[in-house]
Amino acid sequence: MRNQYMAKVLVHNKVVSEDQVKAHWGEISDSMDIGQVLVRAGILKQSMYDKVLAFVKNLEAKNAKPAAKPAEKPAAPASAAAPAHSASTPAQPSSPAHSAPPVQPAPAVSAAPAPQPAEEPAIKIEGNSSLYGEASSSTVVIEKVEGLETTSMASVQVPVESETPAEETATEELPSQFAVATGEGEAVEAPDVLHPITPLAKIIAYARKFNVTDVYLYADRQITMRQSGKLFIASEKVLEKTHLMDRLAEAAEGFADGYKIVIGRNFSKTFALPGVGRARISVTWNDVTPSISIRIIPMESVALENLYLPEFSMQFATLNSGLVLIAGPSSSGRSTTMTAFAECIAANRQVFIQTVEKPIERLLQNPNGSIAQREVGLHVRSGAAGIELAIRTGADVILFDHLETMEELSLLMQASNAGALVFAVASGNNINALLSRLLMSVPSENRSAFACSLAEQLKGVIVQHLIPAVQNQGLVLATEAMKVTSTIAGMIRKCDVSQILSAISNQKDQGITLDDSLQMCVESGYIEGNEAWKRANDSRRFASYRKV
Repeated sequence: MRNQYMAKVLVHNKVVSEDQVKAHWGEISDSMDIGQVLVRAGILKQSMYDKVLAFVKNLEAKNAKPAAKPAEKPAAPASAAAPAHSASTPAQPSSPAHSAPPVQPAPAVSAAPAPQPAEEPAIKIEGNSSLYGEASSSTVVIEKVEGLETTSMASVQVPVESETPAEETATEELPSQFAVATGEGEAVEAPDVLHPITPLAKIIAYARKFNVTDVYLYADRQITMRQSGKLFIASEKVLEKTHLMDRLAEAAEGFADGYKIVIGRNFSKTFALPGVGRARISVTWNDVTPSISIRIIPMESVALENLYLPEFSMQFATLNSGLVLIAGPSSSGRSTTMTAFAECIAANRQVFIQTVEKPIERLLQNPNGSIAQREVGLHVRSGAAGIELAIRTGADVILFDHLETMEELSLLMQASNAGALVFAVASGNNINALLSRLLMSVPSENRSAFACSLAEQLKGVIVQHLIPAVQNQGLVLATEAMKVTSTIAGMIRKCDVSQILSAISNQKDQGITLDDSLQMCVESGYIEGNEAWKRANDSRRFASYRKV
């Protein structure tokens, strides 16, 4: 019975596949259960086997009857005789070998009270599939073992988990831990060469040494990094799933809120490891195999004047109220720009700054006032809840990263109208596209009122692009930016933004188009003309630079 229970726990929690259990079922002996067989085959980690074994033993103890029966050799699966698999049969690509969750404390098994007698058994083990022998029933209901993804021995009374993607949502319970780790400590020495078994801290140290912005860890691929906008291979050997699970477990040690990684649940969080600082990890799953992307958060802040933004945009830091949007494609440095504005304001004014971030990246200081950084899912349930809290507590400056819903935008405009200076990160490749999308997102019956409010509250827009410099010398910032003048406000109020670029071109001291910015970068020798052609609003302007 132990083998049947153990197999069902492993398969139900997606630690192994049914095919893997079937392939090795015939190797079970009196001295070796199915879990030990899978450990020997390299499919199951010893730590996970120990957790499952403890759970199954607990179940057996609670399910034991006064008269113990002699142990019977487990029956082979009904379909095991057909395929002639051996212990060395490789797993199918679409069904990775195994999944090992991050290191956790010893498994704690929770037991529900015995159910009342009914016509059907109190437990049906995952549908009582004939694959693992005859159907079994028990008077004991044991639902959950800590460290496994879902309930392990599903009772018929327990509702089936929703088939919708198991993404994190803002409606989940907030964690009990709120501190944000800094990543401070004795510096970790960067290795000269990376290997699949290189610890995550050393991988990040290596990335910082070479000014890498992103690290990619995928199964059956080499360690890949992004430097100056271009990818390069950082290791010779490819990563296996066990390596990825080990790196994931190491990252989990840096989660300030004690977040537990669940196999199959995508997530994005900031973490910090001693000696290497902070980074943001994004994890997606292919069955039970993780794909890991890591964004390296710079340790040193960048002064606003060193970002090479248009001169007029510095005035945004002196505003007392209003809304400033910072947009651009992904990985364009929007958060860095918003942080630079916050640090400039904190250094020169006595204000109360509140941030609402998804998640917190850089830890800010406010020497002349007060600052509160809140992370969605850690300190507040949603972005909207964070904005409402900032309004209630009287924040002078609100930083929001990043804008995703019209409810969030409406609340930010409400905060601006109440007297706060608001900086918000949004998505958009140019000003015209950004404003058009915002206006068209509102139902037609409410659009006019929304446009009037937006025209009144919007004080400036910065759209930025980071472009690879010539000879791989880093990244160059090209911007499309404007200060909202009465002319532009009138266009927004009428929901007619088609002529905004012309208006920006006519007010050189208060705006710059993306094409003009790209032209200056090309003429100064910072970027290649082909890069400008790829990003221009009017690509014909740079057609002569196009590479076929």
